[in-house]
Amino acid sequence: MEFRHFDRAALREVVSMSDALGVLSFYVTASPREESSVRPAWRIRFGNELSALRERVAADPDRARRMAVLKRLEELEPDFRQLLDPSESGLGRVMFVPAGDGEVRAFSFQLPVADQIVMESTAYVRPLVNMVEAAPPAGLVVLSRDGLRMIDYRYGLAEDIGRTPFEIVSEDWKQMRGPASSELARQAATHRDKFERRVGENLARHLRAAGSRVTEEAGGRGWQTIVLLGDVQLTEMAAPAVSGDVIQVDAVVDSLPPSKLAEYVEPQLLAARTRHGVGLVNRVKDAALSGGQGALGLGPVLAALNESRVSQLLLDESREWSGTRAADGRLYPPEVVAEGESPRTLVREPTMGERMIERALDIDAEVIVLDGEAAETLAEFDGVAAILRW
Repeated sequence: MEFRHFDRAALREVVSMSDALGVLSFYVTASPREESSVRPAWRIRFGNELSALRERVAADPDRARRMAVLKRLEELEPDFRQLLDPSESGLGRVMFVPAGDGEVRAFSFQLPVADQIVMESTAYVRPLVNMVEAAPPAGLVVLSRDGLRMIDYRYGLAEDIGRTPFEIVSEDWKQMRGPASSELARQAATHRDKFERRVGENLARHLRAAGSRVTEEAGGRGWQTIVLLGDVQLTEMAAPAVSGDVIQVDAVVDSLPPSKLAEYVEPQLLAARTRHGVGLVNRVKDAALSGGQGALGLGPVLAALNESRVSQLLLDESREWSGTRAADGRLYPPEVVAEGESPRTLVREPTMGERMIERALDIDAEVIVLDGEAAETLAEFDGVAAILRW
């Protein structure tokens, strides 16, 4: 087993996993605070969850299915050891496995997950989506007179992605000196002023060019927020050339490692996530209430998902929904019996949030999980909304 790189494409792969016997989803948090004990509590919790799963499988009246799944669990023992290995990187570890046969997909994050093991017809991804949405991709850009440093921060992991030095002073400028005469002091001051002015102009050009590079990097990496860190004069010169949601932080922190920089700006990133979420909810409300490209509430959103009209699906992180599913995969709220269907032809769906996420990813829509103020803003509409394609 190898812990893979996680992105939206990987999430779509997981959602599309299928097996006649079902899909196993494993979530575990390797808590470093518990490593000093002989048997850390997180390992005990995983063992208990695994034992409970084996008991449920052993009670399956279908002998062929029971034996196949138990055999699969035995084959996964090496993967379980790796999942629980404290020397592996990552705080939160997630693994998805077809219960019959197929490729194991595993990911690790510097974020905690709720310990659980689930076996369903498809991969159980809502906890994964909730986790990664807590720290969506962001760019941390450190500016100094010497150059530019960019850090990619996503899903709890911060990594340096490059430095660009600023060549500010040329040798010709350094040679500007006043003549050796009685007016040396006045001439030297004049040359210093001209020199400093040219240095400032050159630095401003570098910062404007840096802003364009940051915008390009943000587009390629999908940064939701860009944080500019450095002396306020530098960040103010660069900010106008940066497109997107930009935050300026007046701080000299170039010597900090990526993880410490991420900790330093965490309050600003949390505030940006809330601001972004509230803005999306207000946009949906304005669109939906004016008859535009927005849907509010479980019924309208499910109808839009059924018609593949959803561009962005907004879900309250802590809310759960129920409903029904037709044989063709269409989703309905609990009080609705669709035309051509009857209560007997509809399958009850107690975890409609999971089905909505699957459907959204299947039609290449973005899933956005909301918490705090943004979720409260959506509370009167069942905690679910969508921005529509048409």
